[in-house]
Order: sequence, then C-alpha cells, then structure tokens
Amino acid sequence: MYCIAGKNQCSINALQYLLNRTDISNHEITVCTNADDEGNDTWQPSLKKIARDNNIINSNLKDLYPLENLFFFSLEFDKIIKTKNFKTKNLFNFHFSLLPKYRGCHTNYLQVKKGEKKTGVTCHLIDDRIDSGDIIDQSIFDIDINDSAKDNYIKLMRCASDLFINLFDSLINFNYTTNKQDENLATYYSRSHVNYQNEVINFDQEKEKIHNEIRALIFPPYQYPVIDGKKILKSMLINNEIILLDENKNEKKY
Repeated sequence: MYCIAGKNQCSINALQYLLNRTDISNHEITVCTNADDEGNDTWQPSLKKIARDNNIINSNLKDLYPLENLFFFSLEFDKIIKTKNFKTKNLFNFHFSLLPKYRGCHTNYLQVKKGEKKTGVTCHLIDDRIDSGDIIDQSIFDIDINDSAKDNYIKLMRCASDLFINLFDSLINFNYTTNKQDENLATYYSRSHVNYQNEVINFDQEKEKIHNEIRALIFPPYQYPVIDGKKILKSMLINNEIILLDENKNEKKY
C-alpha cells in the first residue's frame, strides 16, 4: 500500500505519478489529507478532490497503523507522526529545507527573510522527533534575490514532487543509503515562532535585509506586507535600490 499524505500541488503530483504507473493499481493507493482540505480547489488544487475523482480512499492515520506493507510519503502533511503506532518502518518525509537547517515550521518564510541564497527539499526517514530523521537525499536550487515567498514556495513544491518521482523506485525497493543529520548545524522553529500579521519590517538596517523582510511576507492569498498604509505586491532590489510596487500599482523607491 502506498500513501500520499499532505496538500497542494506537490502531493497531487506525487499521487498522479502513482496513478500513471502501470505496475500499481488504484486499490494499492491511498491518501491522507490535511485537516483544512475540504475537497474544493482554492489557490491550490485539493488532494482530497483529486483522490475522490479517482476513487482513491482517503484514510485516517489510525487506518494505516496496522499495515505492514505500507509506504508512507509525507509532502506538506500537517500531523506529527508517531512511528511506534506504525507496523511499517517505511515512513518518508519531503521537507522544505536543506536539513538539518530549518526543521519545523515556516521554512519558506524564514529562508527568504534570512537571505538564504540556496534552498531545496530533503527526503528523510521519519523518526520520533521533528524533521530529524536520517537523510536519504536532497535537491538544491537557488533563491533569486527578487523571489517573493510565494515564488519560492512554488519552486519548493516543484522540487519536492520531482524528488519524490526520482526517488520512488529506490525507496520502495530499499535501494538507498542514509546519513545522520549533524545536530551541531540543526535549527528548529515552532509554529508559534511566526505570526505573519504581527511581523514588523525593520527599516533601520542595510537595504538587502529590508528587501528580504518585505518579500518574505509577500504570499498571496494569505498576506502582503503593508507599508505607509498600502499593501506591497512586489519588492525588487536593483543596484542596491529597493523598488516597491503597491496595491495601486504605484512604485516607490528606497
């Protein structure tokens, strides 16, 4: 049994890959959807809807616990996995950072805000801590200096689904090796670490850091940063000058 657990386009790409495999029948596939997936497409397509349209069972975690032949793949899944509940050890997570940095939540926002030049997705074994399991593989890409948080998230989703597809046969055939994470390099951020509505941009710093704080908050349809009472749709850093485009399509330079 193969389970795709999670949300958004990355999980749907993974599911569609399984559906297109001639050696896997639909009754061998299940999904485990996030709590906020109501089965309707929003700014992202719904995994629950795609599963329903293809007659794929949407399982609860407890339904999966007794399955010895289960391969469980987490792509943006919203629940903490307790490995002792599962009979299988084949529990894999595709985490949106280059572990061991940025374990936990808000990985996309924090990487943009902190001005990281590279990011990527890590496939790792799920253990009983958060994002600390042994690493199987990573896929790395550059963060463009003018990418917003939403731009970067789209790239992360594409990276995750590509990594899933590239690794799938190796994972199910146990043809992979693992490496321990270096705890000395590990960073972790909880869900409560960031409140997007209360984030305040610090203008008393160098321009690149100001720009990074602004673009890290640009993620429609969830939020935009507000400067001088106007929502900022885009921030660009060109020749050490910040160019902002506000909700009225007006440009402002810093």
